[in-house]
Amino acid sequence: MSDDSSIIENKLEPAEVVSLVGGNVRRLRERARLSLRELATQARVSASTLSNIEAGTGNPGVETLVHVAGALGVPFSELVMPHEPEVRVQRADEGVVVEAEGARFTSRLLLAESGRSVTEVYEATMEPGDVYQADPHLPGVIETVIVVHGRMRVGPATAVADLGPGDRASFAADQAHHYEALASGTRAILVLAYR
Repeated sequence: MSDDSSIIENKLEPAEVVSLVGGNVRRLRERARLSLRELATQARVSASTLSNIEAGTGNPGVETLVHVAGALGVPFSELVMPHEPEVRVQRADEGVVVEAEGARFTSRLLLAESGRSVTEVYEATMEPGDVYQADPHLPGVIETVIVVHGRMRVGPATAVADLGPGDRASFAADQAHHYEALASGTRAILVLAYR
């Protein structure tokens, strides 16, 4: 990288940065199904320059990487930031677990994604004999419940539904709603979509 350009503000050594960029360029080029020569032509750089970048032996300037990012159709940051793995794994014993007051109802956060809207995914467990009364969520929140094991009665007071394994119910969760296990070992996936 050029000494006058700071591409990554972290504690990586220059050789690690060059290797990181090379790996990202190669991965993104292969994902785009472009040959090295095709990408070089679209980015207006020589094939040997691109080959050196991918091999981690090049010393590209910021302008070169901007051209490569543009040809790949990705933001500049995709070339210079560490790549998230293609598969993110959360083990069964990992994640934030919330236990409800007054009922044997637990939920474990499985996924939270944000952007123009926010989606949260939880795994819920419950045993018969308790009813969990949930307070209303923010206006516009839609909740989806998918029973994985057991049976569950869910929904707002005016429209409850009994669900078995594989059944799904969706409802506006900006009103009070409840969950009730109808069988031992009841487990469900809850999806909250904030619009």
